[in-house]
Amino acid sequence: MRARNLASFLLLAIIAAGTAAASAADANAPGERLLLVPPTGWAPVQLQRSEKMIVTRLYPPGQDEKSWTEILTVQIYPHSTQSARQFAESIVQYSRDACEAAGPGPISERPVNGYPMATVSVACSKGKTSGHGGFVLATAIQGKDALYAVQRQWRGPPFGPQDSPAFPADMLRQWSAFAQSVGLCDSRDTRHPCP
Repeated sequence: MRARNLASFLLLAIIAAGTAAASAADANAPGERLLLVPPTGWAPVQLQRSEKMIVTRLYPPGQDEKSWTEILTVQIYPHSTQSARQFAESIVQYSRDACEAAGPGPISERPVNGYPMATVSVACSKGKTSGHGGFVLATAIQGKDALYAVQRQWRGPPFGPQDSPAFPADMLRQWSAFAQSVGLCDSRDTRHPCP
């Protein structure tokens, strides 16, 4: 199994079963599968699992909910009627409400493996509650069974509305490569083939 497929399999197993001890049978169950390659060494923590939403966060080594500079959040909304674009628009609106100044990029829409996908990035000069500056790259894919959202976030010192965030120089390149790894497939449907 190639490293990319193994990484995708591991995250799928975690999301499918809700624990790090998921079995191969759970990850190979027929249906839609969110595909992505999590950063090496990032640890998953499931935050919520209900009929309406499954939320899993991944943290870099040595970071957690209280002390992070980057996180990856995976959200699955079973039977959602929200479109991928509507989800991206909600990220922009949330940022405008939660930040002293929010600088959203354009919402980009394209199909991925036959599914509608929308992506948006937003810079937050200073969170009204957190006091941190931030940057998010959010991708949403509207599947048949659920809406799938993947958000990669950075937080650091606040910055002025006309300034750029002080994130690491190579971060945007890494995030762009990561965003290209996000996909969706359905083992039951040849129109959306799984790798």
